[in-house]
Amino acid sequence: MPQLSALQWIIVIVFQAFYGFAVFALTQDYYERQMAVQAVMGTGANPARPHPDVNKAVPEPELPPIAPPTSQIPDSMAGQDPVLLAQQGDEYFRGRQYAEAIRLYRRVLTLNPSDVDTHNDLGLALHYSGNSAAALRVLKQGVEKDPSFQRIWLTLGFVQMYTDERPEAKFALQHALALGGDNGIGEEAQRLLDKLATEDGARP
Repeated sequence: MPQLSALQWIIVIVFQAFYGFAVFALTQDYYERQMAVQAVMGTGANPARPHPDVNKAVPEPELPPIAPPTSQIPDSMAGQDPVLLAQQGDEYFRGRQYAEAIRLYRRVLTLNPSDVDTHNDLGLALHYSGNSAAALRVLKQGVEKDPSFQRIWLTLGFVQMYTDERPEAKFALQHALALGGDNGIGEEAQRLLDKLATEDGARP
């Protein structure tokens, strides 16, 4: 086994320290974003439709991709049932198969255009697939259908933060908070508002 020189040892140690710091920073950012997604996905209004495990749902290009599972609900079983279609979409979302999730969420909305919960999930899937403009259109449609649906205001503000529509994001998050500050959605809305305020205060 070749012996390393003192200089080579120093280079190895410095590289390992830098690599460890980089991994820590990326991991910290990853888990901060989970807090937001956990709130915007939440628990479905319909108890027959559990939402995906959002801790496995957020795409992070800096982290190794997971192997996406295929849906456990056969297409023939889902058929024309909006609840089963939405569950199937959630499974695809969980596996980061956003194109499939989007296809099924759109199908749900064709069958049940007033399903604001699915507007929320479709908007989030579109955002994570890289189509934030379409996500915002879907989320705004959902808000118009049911302005009292707290979670969709949070999702709207969340996406607007990442598209740098800061005044609009602040308005949406304040609206989510006004609909209830004593639950997970309200707490996340407050956290994001605090983040906006901190960032705005740091700007010259």
